[in-house]
Formats: sequence, structure tokens, C-alpha cells
Amino acid sequence: MAGQQKDRVILVTGASRGIGRAALRALAEEGAHVVATARSLEALAGIEAEAKALGGAATPVACEMSEASDIDRLATVIAARFDRLDGLFGNAGILGKKQAVGDLPPQEFEAALAINLTANFRLLHRLDPLLRKSPAGRALFVTSGVAWKRHAGWAPYSVSKAGLEALVGVYAHEIQDTSVRANLISPGPIRTELRVEAWPEEDPESVPLPEALGPAIVTMLSSDFAQNGVIFDFKSGRYTRCRAPA
Repeated sequence: MAGQQKDRVILVTGASRGIGRAALRALAEEGAHVVATARSLEALAGIEAEAKALGGAATPVACEMSEASDIDRLATVIAARFDRLDGLFGNAGILGKKQAVGDLPPQEFEAALAINLTANFRLLHRLDPLLRKSPAGRALFVTSGVAWKRHAGWAPYSVSKAGLEALVGVYAHEIQDTSVRANLISPGPIRTELRVEAWPEEDPESVPLPEALGPAIVTMLSSDFAQNGVIFDFKSGRYTRCRAPA
């Protein structure tokens, strides 16, 4: 439906490429004002003109997700300019080093937790008041099937995504009597740099482009989407509750 995000302020983290960039485009096409973050402003060059050409708007903000002060500054910018937040798409993430737990350097594990989990906690912690100011605040985060498949050697990514699912599930319970909703999307195989890093033996041409996720992201961040505490599995098209499979 054209314009279902018109005039809504949506934060997209990791917006310079991959799923984040596809989300930015899809949301702009629906009329959203996207606050787009990446590690540097250079990585976000051209997004304002791109969003305007698609029918929306964009504000680029440099933000290193592992730095608490950067997230605090991001929240301050959003509060000062908009005084509300209609949507949060927590997309930024890293794979982390694939190595057995006994061999994995602790700093590699901690780096994945910092970006994939702690940063998203900090975003919710700082942005919760702004989401509550929206008539229909929506938070959406990217998870993965490895949160419960738990492949050998995948501790950083698997543990951080499992923790993220728990965090969003808890937050969903806390906001169930408000106008805010919080959910997750599990993209499955999507042609991103992280996917190539994770599965180097896979033919990238065999999996969908990030743009395929655009409609689902737009829907789950729209004011009409009423589900709370669910995970949307893009590959199967199914919604499940935020808990480990039986």
C-alpha cells in the first residue's frame, strides 16, 4: 500500500549496505523519514538525495554501535529534531570469528556481543521514551536461525542472536499495554557481505537480494502491524513467538 509510512520517523542502523540499505529504500518509497546510521558519514553519502527521489527523506548519522556515547548522541539527535520515534529497525550486526569455544579469543566473542546484543539493548533503553511518544511505535530487529541451530564454531553470532531474541521477548512483554510493538525478522539466506563471510562456499547468485525483504520490513514497522513479540521467518513466511523451538 503506497504511503503506509508517510511522515513516520524510522531509525535504520547499518543502513549503508545490505539489508539496511534495502530497508532504507523501501521505507523511503513509502514516505518515511529515515534516520540512517553507519560507522561513518562517508558510507552514507548520497542517501538524502536517494531517499528524496524515492518519495521520502533521510538524515544520515555516524554511529559506532559498540560505543555507548555514540548511541547516546544518536538518541539526543532524534529527540531534539523529532521528539518522537515511530520505528526502530535494529539491523547492524557482525558475524564474529568462527572458531571453537576453546580456541576463540575472548575479545572476538565480546565484540559480537557488543554490536549484536548490547548495542540493541542500549538503543531500546535510550529510545523507549521516544517510541512511546509515537501513536504507533514499532521496533524490529534482525535475528537468525543460528540462534537455536547453534552450529559448532558459531558462538559469537549464535549466542548474541539468542540473547537478542530474549531481549526483544522481554521488552515485548513490558510494552504489551502500550501503543509500542517489538518483533524480530529472520531473513534466512540473503545476498549480503555477512552471508558471504559466513558461507563462503555458497554461490551468492543462489540466494535472494536484500531488496526481497523490503515489503516485510515495511509491513512490520507500519502502524497497522499489531503483533507483538513474534519472529517472522522470511523463508517460510511464518510467524512464531519469541522462544526457542520445542
